[in-house]
Amino acid sequence: MKNCLLLFSSFTALFLLTACETINSGSSSQNNQFANSNQDIIELQNDVAVLKRRIVNVQNDNARILKNISSLQSQINYVNEYNQKQNKAITVLHQQITKERAERQAALDKVVETVADQTTKAVNTIAKQSQPKTAQSSKTVPAGAYYKHKVAKGETLSAIARAYKVSVKDIKQTNSLKSNLIGIGQILHIPKK
Repeated sequence: MKNCLLLFSSFTALFLLTACETINSGSSSQNNQFANSNQDIIELQNDVAVLKRRIVNVQNDNARILKNISSLQSQINYVNEYNQKQNKAITVLHQQITKERAERQAALDKVVETVADQTTKAVNTIAKQSQPKTAQSSKTVPAGAYYKHKVAKGETLSAIARAYKVSVKDIKQTNSLKSNLIGIGQILHIPKK
């Protein structure tokens, strides 16, 4: 019985040792799985940290881009306002130039009219002084058909000839004129053609 007890104790010890080894080896396997899981968790945490940094960088880039867009929009608004002011200034200048041009043209027209009047007066004065009294009104009525024309202020012999569609030479011959000078109120006989 001692042998049986010894054998039983030995068998029990062996069983316990085997069970312990199985438990140890199962525990070791679990420890390896646990260590691997911990390593995976650490790697995932590192990946998450990298992704968080990337997200922060992207957010910072977006914020910088939005700030640049806002700055550019402000500059565009400033340029648009400046252009509007310049367009208004150009419009005002254009109106001023148009007004000044009209005023200058009116002044120039007045000067031309004054010079023309003075020239006509001077020519008529010279004509009166240089023509003999008999030349101012023809005493002899020319033969043939003719128009009577009283010389008005500013008229010239060539203008009268054009109006009646005759030559200056014909008017001078008909009226016995020696020059192209005529006087205001002078009666000219214009030959009919």
